[in-house]
Amino acid sequence: MSRRFNKPAKSQTMALLPLPVDVDLVRFETNLLQIGFFSAQDTRKKKRDTLRRLEQTITRDGQRIRVTAEFRSSEMLGLPSTADRDKFLALMKIVSEQRARQGTIQNPIRFSGYRLLRELGHSDAGQNYDEISNWGRRMADTTITSERVVYFSARKRYSDKTIHVFRSFQRIGESNLDNTDRTEAYEVELEDWLLENLNHGYVVPEDFSAYKMLTRPTAKGIFGNLHMWFHASQGRQVEKDYTELCNYLNVKAYPHASKIRETMGPSLDELVKVRYLSSWELERMTTKPGFKFVLLPGEELLRVIAISHRKQLPDKSGNPLELSKAQQTAIDALLEHGVLPAKAKVLVTQQDPELIIDQIEYASSQVVPDSRGRKKIGNPAGFIIYNIEQRVPVPSSFMTSRKSRELAVRQEEQREKENKEIQKEFRYVEWTENLVNAEINARYQGEDLTKKLREIISQRQRSDSQFKTLSGRYSKTQLESLAMGLLRKDVKNEMSLPNYEEWYERTKQGELF
Repeated sequence: MSRRFNKPAKSQTMALLPLPVDVDLVRFETNLLQIGFFSAQDTRKKKRDTLRRLEQTITRDGQRIRVTAEFRSSEMLGLPSTADRDKFLALMKIVSEQRARQGTIQNPIRFSGYRLLRELGHSDAGQNYDEISNWGRRMADTTITSERVVYFSARKRYSDKTIHVFRSFQRIGESNLDNTDRTEAYEVELEDWLLENLNHGYVVPEDFSAYKMLTRPTAKGIFGNLHMWFHASQGRQVEKDYTELCNYLNVKAYPHASKIRETMGPSLDELVKVRYLSSWELERMTTKPGFKFVLLPGEELLRVIAISHRKQLPDKSGNPLELSKAQQTAIDALLEHGVLPAKAKVLVTQQDPELIIDQIEYASSQVVPDSRGRKKIGNPAGFIIYNIEQRVPVPSSFMTSRKSRELAVRQEEQREKENKEIQKEFRYVEWTENLVNAEINARYQGEDLTKKLREIISQRQRSDSQFKTLSGRYSKTQLESLAMGLLRKDVKNEMSLPNYEEWYERTKQGELF
């Protein structure tokens, strides 16, 4: 592989690169990026691996040494892949906010499932909550056996033991028996080495907003490395051995240029689209058999690297804390219910502000005055604080304002879905009518149609007593209109047209509207 697991030196500043104050930039721990902890396998098409091993001979401190990273996980969970990288980046954004508030990252780290899904742009469907649980379990289950490859920044040494990423992961909260109305939150404890490296600044800043624009696993696997590669090259072109890159990403390598362009080319094109690459070329290597990629940096990547040099996150807890809109809303609600400002600020920095609003609304419903105007609870502020600090779950039957908003959104989505279904049915009716009209026009033209309608009227008057009665009350035009309807019915039956379900299956979705 072309990766280098060298010990950071003064000339290697990327590992300790300061992170700018930017909500879109998140800190990705350098070891996890360098060793390819998250593979680029598309687990929708292939079963997850349970064992993976990366080996390389490198030069470190003037000596040639062999370094190894081995990943193991259970058969049931498998090793982390692209979807797990997505959730880890979202977690790192939440963790970065904790560091900005408190000056340091501390265990345990708590977050709501809704918040994580919102960061990823996912819906709050039950399956997405299940995937959060599987991700957390996978991160806690996977081991990394490091042979002089994982670097402990604070201790300035490499690891020669088996380590984890998450020490523990657990779900807290509740849901109905059918998994609806979930109010789930999660608690993660990071392993000491990871916590130390994050606090010590052994990180690579990644633009989360640009990352979320990517859709291909390989593009996401390459994305973070571009920051390191072009930082080290000072913005000049970078060459990467194709086979070694495939080993790092844990994707299949192909021997032919056409297949390489077909499989990895679209991912590189995606990176060009988000302006992290300006161009790329596939060339044969001159020193050994095989191919290499020649990459040129894009303007957005160079901008992010430049910002990373100019700005730095505050490292001291004494600095003024910039509250998010959700946190300020939670503080205002706490103050309105009699909580002191200092205590309100502590609560919103330690708890999810959206869950705080839920708990305030529920607790308030329990302290309303009785029929005599006396409050059921003498100290409402203390009751609210206790509910928040103890993370007392809000009953699923209680309608919070957040749940009400989400319900309104779902109802609107349902109405739109129903309207689309009605439009499809109208289209089907229009389609059948057009075919029947075309068939009638082909069979009966001019006087032939008039003659056919008179024939139907005469026949019905002889055979249908109810029609005969109506014909005495209807005008000639009305009778011909009725006869046309009967003719259309007979022609439609003769044509054996598909029913709505059959028509819908045959019709492409894009042709319906």
